[in-house]
Amino acid sequence: MSATDTPFCPDYAAAPGAILKEYLQVRNLSPADLAQLCGQPLARVQGILAGETPVDSDTAQQFERVLGLAAYVWLGIEEDYRAHLAREKTRSERVGAA
Repeated sequence: MSATDTPFCPDYAAAPGAILKEYLQVRNLSPADLAQLCGQPLARVQGILAGETPVDSDTAQQFERVLGLAAYVWLGIEEDYRAHLAREKTRSERVGAA
């Protein structure tokens, strides 16, 4: 197998909350502002910012409407982040079992 046959698999992933935090800072919005604009509970927005609550399709649509970044991008960021967490968990379980 050549180097070009190796799939790209970074050892990091951006959490959706980290991206969201940057969007809020640039727009000078607080989490409470975003929650109100999206019609979401503040606890949900805070959970996403903390990496504890995943971005679902409804929330991605609302973020698209309010922040301008397409819903499919939010969902892709979420999927990549959760896959990264799963890989890290598997990797640490293998190391612990060795």
